[in-house]
Amino acid sequence: MYEEHEDVVEFYETAISYYLRLPTYSWLSSASIVPSNTTTYSLSSLQAALSGKFGAVPYIGCSGPKYNATAQGNGTLDNGYTVVDEVWYYYHVYGRVQNKWAVPVNASINGGSVSSCATTKGALRYPVRSNGSEV
Repeated sequence: MYEEHEDVVEFYETAISYYLRLPTYSWLSSASIVPSNTTTYSLSSLQAALSGKFGAVPYIGCSGPKYNATAQGNGTLDNGYTVVDEVWYYYHVYGRVQNKWAVPVNASINGGSVSSCATTKGALRYPVRSNGSEV
């Protein structure tokens, strides 16, 4: 029998349980990928670190300038963005999502994109957060 607001509690319990299953920062850190204002990374290294732990390729989103609009990328065809700012994980869920019966799947499933980031080696920044850095 439904109890008022039990769906709200279930929602937050489910969201937190999936969040705890996906320690993105720890997974990147274990691959020596840490926030830095001087070090740059490649999309392939981020994908390898995360897919190795998750079991499928996640979507990695970037913002900031496009690589071919930077001094480093001037004249290249790489028009991906250069500042890592999000990671999306995809699952096939069986039954109720609250039961956590889920199998990781690649972000590219059904023709989806795996990133908005530049693909050139060393093109990506994963900057240290600072006051006012959130947009």
